[in-house]
Amino acid sequence: MKSRAWLEPLAAERWDRAAAAHLARRAGFGATPEELDRLVALGPKGVVASFVDWPEEEPLLDQRQAEHGTALADLREGTTSAQDAVSRLREQWLWRMVATEHPLREKLALLWHDHFATAESKVVRVALLRRQYETFQKLGGGTFRALAGAIARDPAMLVYLDNRVSKKKHPNENFARELFELFTLGIHNYEQRDVAEVARVFTGWTTKERDAAEFRFDPAIHDSNDKLVLGQVIGGRGGARGEEEGDLVLDLLVARDECARFVAEKLLRWFLTHEPQPDLVDELARVFQQNGSSIRETLRVLFASEGFHAAEFRFRLYKTPVDWAVSGARLLGLRNVHLLGLDKRLARMGMKLLEPPSVAGWDSGRGWIQSSQLAERYELALALASVAHSRRPVHGAAAADFDSLGAGLEQDPKALCDRLCGRLLQRDLAPEARAVVLEHLEADSALLEQGERRVAHRIQRERVRTLTHLLLCSPEFALA
Repeated sequence: MKSRAWLEPLAAERWDRAAAAHLARRAGFGATPEELDRLVALGPKGVVASFVDWPEEEPLLDQRQAEHGTALADLREGTTSAQDAVSRLREQWLWRMVATEHPLREKLALLWHDHFATAESKVVRVALLRRQYETFQKLGGGTFRALAGAIARDPAMLVYLDNRVSKKKHPNENFARELFELFTLGIHNYEQRDVAEVARVFTGWTTKERDAAEFRFDPAIHDSNDKLVLGQVIGGRGGARGEEEGDLVLDLLVARDECARFVAEKLLRWFLTHEPQPDLVDELARVFQQNGSSIRETLRVLFASEGFHAAEFRFRLYKTPVDWAVSGARLLGLRNVHLLGLDKRLARMGMKLLEPPSVAGWDSGRGWIQSSQLAERYELALALASVAHSRRPVHGAAAADFDSLGAGLEQDPKALCDRLCGRLLQRDLAPEARAVVLEHLEADSALLEQGERRVAHRIQRERVRTLTHLLLCSPEFALA
């Protein structure tokens, strides 16, 4: 698709169920058939607004979390071990991804956690990690400049990249280097001298104590002399005004074309394609700049565009383990996902929340379907398909209503396959795979015909579980 046309709004006649499902997979974690009915009815403009214009608060979700009591409680420092408290924070986040009515907020929080990566193993304190997650939630759809400013002052980041101990006599360059390379401009767009100068700018950006969850600027350890960053003089400031230097540097970096392209490419890799073409990056970068670095407005244009809905981009993104697991749980209507041990299972799949492998975050693309990770994915697929069956809300166990998934199709294996493919995959299986699945389902048909009603229900439920497991393990489900 030519770059000059790919960001044009999607034509109304091209809006259909497949387009809505594509948007739901990318801007969220998929949509059930019932949710798709609602999204289709909203139309292309309304549906994009339903994703990007989330409310500041989600009180019903907070209430539901509170109703779970200690299972999802915000544990305070000193009430349990640091490791248990961080594990609880992971469970809370995964639960909210599955339960929220505004999934893009959580998906962006995950994106920014990958972009501004910090790790539990060095930060340690759950209060700092919780504050950073809340920052991603609150500011993730706002301007990139506001988010960058908040992260530069974020206690978890100050600890993780050692800036809280950066002083005028011994500036620490870790944060300055990553600010250029990983957060704003990318490699080859700055010099080592710029890193050294920016390290001096951010001296004094610290916290009162290592485990304090509040930012503090300390003029006593700030280098108040002039600096030269990317050819521009940053006038030195003494006293409390020294903090202004850091904001001037952030203004300088975010305003550059390199930053717009860097962020645009990040958004395209998360929401469109693993290998975006340079002309597409340039076009989205212009949208980013024209909207004052607003992530929400940039995504509004992207999600509503002809290019986003082009056939060449559908089912082309490899799901991260978190995306894979959360989408499976949401599409099955799974309740009490926090009781499934999802955080530990995801860690074994290579994506331990709050513990990315490096400051560069996680890799993306085909790396998520390496043979070493597939066994864990299949194990989790089996766990999702094996949770307790219940039509009513339950406490104390992860559960789903498997009977409703197969209701009315006891004598029609082909229709059952179509229904679950529509729910979990939003497309058909490959013909060879479909034939194998149908052969397996039809093997129980005679038992269903001969068995009494209670036995037939049980057999059908097990067929639904088996089919769910097979579809979650399929190559089709691994793609968004």
